[in-house]
Amino acid sequence: MRVTRFAAIALSAAALAAVSVPLAAHAATAHAVTAQEAIHQTAPSVAVYDCLNQPQIRPSTFDLFCDGSGSFTGLRWSTWNASTATATGALYLDSCQPNCAQGKWTHLTVDLIFWRSEPVKGQPGKRGYTQMTVLYPGQPVGGHNTYTEAPPGVFPGEF
Repeated sequence: MRVTRFAAIALSAAALAAVSVPLAAHAATAHAVTAQEAIHQTAPSVAVYDCLNQPQIRPSTFDLFCDGSGSFTGLRWSTWNASTATATGALYLDSCQPNCAQGKWTHLTVDLIFWRSEPVKGQPGKRGYTQMTVLYPGQPVGGHNTYTEAPPGVFPGEF
């Protein structure tokens, strides 16, 4: 009888352990999802401001020049966070020779990086990228293969 009673206790303990482990794993997973959601909700919203001073997040197209003579297209974003955003795509440029209406269009493969995010004035929790670097892989442009400046829109923190 002792073996049977011991077996029943051991079997009960094993069943309880078998149920407890998945429940603990589920609780840990649920906690991780909740923590991940909390991080996502508290992470600052970061945007880049376009020529109309509208915030854009992961745009597929983005104007380099506000006169329509240069635009990034086919942007595929690999990073978009509080410090940097990186994408690959193409830059279409109008030569504007002899003028922009009669200019020839060319395109280059580019890597685009937005960086140096700063708080947006009057919008708590919102941030905007204040710098943009364009990399031209294998294409020296005017003797350089990088171009850095502020994005074309007026960053609201600068008003």
